[in-house]
Amino acid sequence: MKKLLLSVFACDPSKGSEDGNGWNWALGLAGKGYDVHCLTRSVNKEGIEQHSKPNNVTFHYIVMPLGTEKLFHAPGPSIYMYYMLWQWLAYKKAAGLHKQLKFDLAHHATWGSLQMGSFLYKLDIPFVFGPAGGGQIAPEAFKSYFKGYWASEVKREKVSDMLVKYNPACKNMLKKAYSVMVSNRETLALAKLVGAKNVHISLDTALPDSFFPDQLKIKSPQKDKLQLLWVGRFMPRKGVLLVLEVMQQLKSYPGITLTVVGHGEMQQEIEDCIKEYGLKNTVRLTGKVPYEEVRTYYDSHDVFFFTSLRDSNGVQVIEAMAFGMPVITLNLHGQGIIVSDETGIRCSPESPAIAVAELKEAVLELYNNPAKVSSMSAKAAKYAAKQKWPEKINDTVTNYYPF
Repeated sequence: MKKLLLSVFACDPSKGSEDGNGWNWALGLAGKGYDVHCLTRSVNKEGIEQHSKPNNVTFHYIVMPLGTEKLFHAPGPSIYMYYMLWQWLAYKKAAGLHKQLKFDLAHHATWGSLQMGSFLYKLDIPFVFGPAGGGQIAPEAFKSYFKGYWASEVKREKVSDMLVKYNPACKNMLKKAYSVMVSNRETLALAKLVGAKNVHISLDTALPDSFFPDQLKIKSPQKDKLQLLWVGRFMPRKGVLLVLEVMQQLKSYPGITLTVVGHGEMQQEIEDCIKEYGLKNTVRLTGKVPYEEVRTYYDSHDVFFFTSLRDSNGVQVIEAMAFGMPVITLNLHGQGIIVSDETGIRCSPESPAIAVAELKEAVLELYNNPAKVSSMSAKAAKYAAKQKWPEKINDTVTNYYPF
């Protein structure tokens, strides 16, 4: 049995998104017959140990020293300092384990950030990195939708540029990695520019079998009615205010409604926008919803709205498609790869005026053509069925591992 060292900074089976990804990488690779040793945060221990795991999965918890754990939740660049320190401590732990266990391969899976990289390449064994994002940049033309948060977005880009140039865990790692997986075209271009040789596009998300509906219902909207859905964190880059501007253009169609599932730092701006645009009759905010309950919204709505202005992939897109939801989105970053003309409508991110106009027309196209919704629904579900964890793990091992 070959020994695999897996870096899963984010790993908690009780959560979704990247934490869930870390857990699924560990279990999936164990299922392929590897003796998997996982490096993860010490704060993940409680969630991990409440769940059963195979005997060939071992977790090694990295404890942050001298109260530095609090940097994870501190504002500003502290999160970068935290993560780099964690990565270095993880490497030192890995080096000690390698002396005892003689790993055959190292794989950094989460977090997937090209700029932050990984130090595990220094173990002098075959090293695989990703899937990772990091090359995507929010279009400056859309900065008004960030409100007062745009300055932070600009700072993030500057820090990212600096890390690409000077972080040895990025530059040296990309040059020495056996293979690098990236989640969108922008990150592919950046990785090649920095010096990655064996680099490929691979989505940074997948779904467990348990997420899919027991019985798929192909979407078939009622005449003169279309129920739109938006799901996510109310972060500036998620483009909720852009969606609301589109809904303002559509409020004369009372049969077109939008449910917004989520919460976050832009809550007040979103509530103010709904009031200003007079959308109380067509837009509903649910507030924070438990991860498991989100499935009921995917099941009960017709079309998914995804308007993120900077996103690696967007797990919500795959989740919605698993329930047969066609997707209306911007032809940008990861969502531009996931969504096709058969499974949704991709609109131009050239300018806000063009985006709003095309997003509005996309909604009306589906509103006036229920048969098209049904056709896209079937094809969206078919695409999502190929994005399950067993297929993801098998593809990675087959195409990106040396053995």
